[in-house]
Amino acid sequence: MIKVAVEIDQQTTSIHFDEQGLMVIHRELTKLPSLPKDQLILYFQGREAQAVDYGQAFDKKVLKKADSLVTISVPWDVEGRDLAQQMLEAWQKNALKTTGLFEEHKIAANHYPVVAKYQELLFTLLTTFGYENQKIKAKPAKAQHRWSKKVSEIPFYIDYNGAKGEVIWQKRNEMRLLAGATLTQEMPLNKDGSIGFSARLTEKLRADYADKISEGKTTEDIILKSVNEVGIFLYYAGTNGWLVLKDKNGKTIDDYTVVK
Repeated sequence: MIKVAVEIDQQTTSIHFDEQGLMVIHRELTKLPSLPKDQLILYFQGREAQAVDYGQAFDKKVLKKADSLVTISVPWDVEGRDLAQQMLEAWQKNALKTTGLFEEHKIAANHYPVVAKYQELLFTLLTTFGYENQKIKAKPAKAQHRWSKKVSEIPFYIDYNGAKGEVIWQKRNEMRLLAGATLTQEMPLNKDGSIGFSARLTEKLRADYADKISEGKTTEDIILKSVNEVGIFLYYAGTNGWLVLKDKNGKTIDDYTVVK
């Protein structure tokens, strides 16, 4: 457990921790105070560390690219340059492109346990206050699909989780589910036995078309708005519908329409 005392004003957040040091987050970089010589300096862009330095003046070139700055008063029993080196190596090991603004060196074996422990403490604090100590993984872009007249001429079939049906993607926002489709009857439940969001959507959608459903099958063609809505209506969703709808040869609707 780390005990901290936090002071916040318009330009800075000051964090006193475990009587071991002081971390100051600077949000206003045009009016920085004078820098004591025993300071560890961390330059950040967004949430990732761009550069680390120790005991030197602010680097104006690096500062121009930074949008926040963290200074840390290093306690007397921690060698500041070793700590800067340890921070740099830890970030680089975690796939960050952090650079060192000091002369890099090898940490002495007898110094390593102390600086490694202190570096882990600083990483915990930085994470707590919104900074990342490893590469932020970009979220995969959601696949885009494009309707075309050619696609509108292809019948796609569903055979999943007890549901069966034939669909024509006749217009950009219209998917015709042909009469005679079989609906999944068993409603999936959450682990606690409650009805999930997708299941509630399915029940509502089926209620909207209740006059076109009899004994678990559709009696007339039904117009739905999207692949996802087809999945909700037929089999309570729960999987990627773009891979469920297939032509007579097993080629998915995703294969036909995904934008590459």
